Amino acid sequence: MRHLLMHAQFGILLFSLILTTGASAQSADTLFFSIDMTGPVSEGWFEPVSEEVGIRGDQPPLSWGTTYLAADPNKDGVYEVALPFNLEADSLLVSFKIKVDGVENPDEGWQAGRNHEVMIYKGMQNSVALAWGDRPPEAPVIITGHVEIIRDFESENLLPRDLYIYLPPNYKESDRRYPVLYMHDGRALFDASEIGQEWKVDEAAEELIGSGEIEPVVIVGIGNTQDRIDEYTPSKQFWRHELERVSPVEVSSLPGKYAGDFKTAEGDTIRFKTKADTLYAMIPGGKSWQSLIPKTEHSFYLPQAGITFSFEASEGQGYKLIASKPSMGGKGDVYGEFILNKVKPFVDENFRTKPGKEFTALGGSSLGGLITLYLGLEHPDVFSKLLVVSPSVWWDGRMIIDEVDELKGSTDQHIWLDMGTAEGEGAVESAKALQQALEKKGWSDENLHFIIEEGAAHNERAWAKRVPDMLRFLYSTR
Repeated sequence: MRHLLMHAQFGILLFSLILTTGASAQSADTLFFSIDMTGPVSEGWFEPVSEEVGIRGDQPPLSWGTTYLAADPNKDGVYEVALPFNLEADSLLVSFKIKVDGVENPDEGWQAGRNHEVMIYKGMQNSVALAWGDRPPEAPVIITGHVEIIRDFESENLLPRDLYIYLPPNYKESDRRYPVLYMHDGRALFDASEIGQEWKVDEAAEELIGSGEIEPVVIVGIGNTQDRIDEYTPSKQFWRHELERVSPVEVSSLPGKYAGDFKTAEGDTIRFKTKADTLYAMIPGGKSWQSLIPKTEHSFYLPQAGITFSFEASEGQGYKLIASKPSMGGKGDVYGEFILNKVKPFVDENFRTKPGKEFTALGGSSLGGLITLYLGLEHPDVFSKLLVVSPSVWWDGRMIIDEVDELKGSTDQHIWLDMGTAEGEGAVESAKALQQALEKKGWSDENLHFIIEEGAAHNERAWAKRVPDMLRFLYSTR
């Protein structure tokens, strides 16, 4: 397993992590949020002076990786934000949660419970009033067909998790053996009760098997854990940049001494200023100042991006700047061993499967798509078919493309690769770069199915629309 330092240009990466808010131009499709945070204020864990509140969600301009910040103009604990959507259809269903950007908060600042949802309509004023303690109603568990659930399946090196095993129609009445599709994020494949959305793999499989379009198949959903990021990433991601001061020191007091311009070796500049003893940062290409949370006298935290700025004494220039994020990830090989040495043997022993590689597939989305391709290419003797759905190609400086480049040639595995056009800046371009890397190694239209889905977002609802075609790609009888 390789440990790589990210070489992405500082400005591009940082700007992609922080979305400016507040004075955005409003459109007819604007969604107005009112967020009541008086509960957390009275409980004492939320600090309005040093922490920020906003919304994360699944439809642009929202994302699950960056908080779209709200403001509290009246200082009454009720925050407001207007989100400008550009609806192409008459309506759009948005999943979202409140997020607090700060340090040492419950659940890392995420609102508890499953995701909220709101339907917004084109040309109408759309609004949501929500308090931190509000929870959406529990969704009923609706599973189509027969899914067996193995609770708390154990691993020596990872947290236990549930397995969700879909059995095709007439499994109990027959003695035949079946191919197996293993998929990550197992619960969301069959059930929407936890996060509010699902892939509807069970519904699609029942319909396609029943109509004879695909052969009967066993589908194993491997549940995720709180260590999902670590388990679904092949390498440990490091993020650290050193910047030199390029403007003179104008004041001698702290934090005013840190005000000024700092530049990376690549030429990107980040600016700092102080106001009322608070330090603010202007990121490369940004249009608004972001307030920083002091950690020590010499280090400050940018919660929207999880970046710490540390100022270190530098001879002749006053201070140099270290911008860093905690390293994360890197348990992908351990997770792969868990699948190969625990999950697959258990399934093959307890269910009537065809264990050979020609009958075994692996699939997942987002980081699950990343780990699918990585493990699939590492173990072509186990998996002959891969569903690489909306993969997180960006991880660790696009290390997965480096993995493909290091192949001697095509493994002859059949690969489904896709991406939606509404999955974030650079997502389609990264998917195309991955496609091109695979083609250079010998994959062609015969064994690489690549699609760009117009308007598709990064969520289970979008993936559910593609599931029938994914199953046809793997198991078509025609």
